[in-house]
Amino acid sequence: MSLPRRRFVGLGLAGGLSLITPGARAAIVAAVPMTALEQFIKMRGALDDRMVIGSVKGQYNGVVDGETLPLFGVVSAVFSRYRPDGGGYRIVEFEQAYYTDLATGTVISHFKNPYTNETISVPTYDGPVERVLVTPDLQFQTDVAPPPNVTVRHFVEGPERTGYDIGFVERVSVEVAASAGKPGFKYVDHTSLRSSLRDIAAEATEMAGCKTHFEAVCSWRPWLNMGDHPGHMTASGQGGFGVTLADLPAGWLAATASLKPDLLKHPQTRLD
Repeated sequence: MSLPRRRFVGLGLAGGLSLITPGARAAIVAAVPMTALEQFIKMRGALDDRMVIGSVKGQYNGVVDGETLPLFGVVSAVFSRYRPDGGGYRIVEFEQAYYTDLATGTVISHFKNPYTNETISVPTYDGPVERVLVTPDLQFQTDVAPPPNVTVRHFVEGPERTGYDIGFVERVSVEVAASAGKPGFKYVDHTSLRSSLRDIAAEATEMAGCKTHFEAVCSWRPWLNMGDHPGHMTASGQGGFGVTLADLPAGWLAATASLKPDLLKHPQTRLD
């Protein structure tokens, strides 16, 4: 499948990929003088301080003794702002996420756990506003240190150039040690971000946007009341950064209109 026609207009190459010579491709690559940090921020956010929206739509599965069972979906939106800070970039962001029915895509308030046959209440994730610094070596540093029993690693790998695209991989791992009779919790994910070299190289553009794909492995979510039941969960999904409110999943928009209408009207308020 060829890339969108509009990406070639500026090069006078509206005919498609077949008209881009190796020399033209080399010129595109050479026209990306930014640091890896600036390229990453331009994909995930923006080089100016505008509000940026990211979204993801995915599915959680249970895994027990090698058998995988689809459980529920997830829809999420992240609202963020990016500003230079020393040699890095400061990100202020928050997330609003919901679990959904796999068949209908609607947000669920209750879920019958197929492993325990218990019907349980399903939470929504109304994330706090977080402040993190992305350093020049693509490490995420939080302003507030995690509790002593929590270990967090958050960093970025890349850039990797493939054909006419450029990509990064954002990796997160969280481990909560067991304490006071409570089981521990582990979560690991990676999100692949991919954009076109043409968009990254455009000097007049402060936000390139990107497509994303994520994969995760984690312990049972505590709200599932699984206790010491063997197994774990996996998740996967896709989305992007640089989208508009109208681009967000229908299930997310419907739930937010009902539960948090102000978020749809003034999403930047919490960032401010």
